[in-house]
Amino acid sequence: SISYCYQNVTAEKDWQKLIKFARDQFKQIDILVNNAGILATETSQVLEDTSLKQWRTIQAVNSEGVFLGCKYGVEAMRETGGSIINLSSIAGLIGSPHLVAYGASKGLVRQLTKSIAVHCGREGYRIRCNSIHPGIIRTKMQDQVVALNGGDTNEKWKDRINMIPLAEAGTAEDIANGALFLASDEARHITGAELVIDGGMTII
Repeated sequence: SISYCYQNVTAEKDWQKLIKFARDQFKQIDILVNNAGILATETSQVLEDTSLKQWRTIQAVNSEGVFLGCKYGVEAMRETGGSIINLSSIAGLIGSPHLVAYGASKGLVRQLTKSIAVHCGREGYRIRCNSIHPGIIRTKMQDQVVALNGGDTNEKWKDRINMIPLAEAGTAEDIANGALFLASDEARHITGAELVIDGGMTII
């Protein structure tokens, strides 16, 4: 059966409520995926165009939301072990001058993941923490990126596909499969890793 609990990832009390809900439903938490993220493009995200309000809005969800998820996830799992998977982006690996606030938030997720992986390992918690870095994926958020600064979106999509060695955009299922692997026992010796799912885009 599927259960759900409404949550605002920027609200600490909602994380506390969610952890209690999950424990009441399932007794034990084994996997936590920090997947919430926003682009929040008021205008563009070139540095000169990015307002402090937009910067803070993006950091609240993409950075602080992941921090809170990890904080309360580790607290819930440290007696029993588990797997935390944080969704970052290739924008957290390479410069993203057209998405300065978003890229910075995803870089934080990358570094936070590694710090948590080391901490949990040294404390003997048996909690693994890894990050996933999607590239160009067919989602509504990617449509937002393509639509930035105007122009023919079909032509802009073609240009983006041409940047990918495998010559196609990824799908949400590709990312879900990566998360499923990192959550599984087959990944038992993997922690602090960056699983890049980008069709080879960042290797050229």
